[in-house]
Amino acid sequence: MPSTMPYRQGDIVLVSFPFTDLSSSKRRPALVLSPDSFNAAGEDLVLAAVTSQITDDPNAVPLWQGHFAEGGLPKPSMVKPTKLFTMHSSLIAKRIGALRIEKMEEILRSLRRFFS
Repeated sequence: MPSTMPYRQGDIVLVSFPFTDLSSSKRRPALVLSPDSFNAAGEDLVLAAVTSQITDDPNAVPLWQGHFAEGGLPKPSMVKPTKLFTMHSSLIAKRIGALRIEKMEEILRSLRRFFS
């Protein structure tokens, strides 16, 4: 059953991530990007895809086990700030970890660079 717990910026959650052409979806981790004030005020979250496919994408930010304040991922991964989506919090399967604040700040800087 999907969780209805409040999610925080920096949480890693498990979701059915939609393909960009909406033809299908794949269960994978995602990072909560939206600020806590936004998350608490409504039921939607802004998420970024997380992948274990390590590439040289200049916009992607690497994630290693040491970047987590709690929980984690089974393999080194990358946050893809160019793969963003909004999802109702009831559709999240579960919370699987939370990033350290320093790593979250690095990801937000990457996102700002991408949109500037």
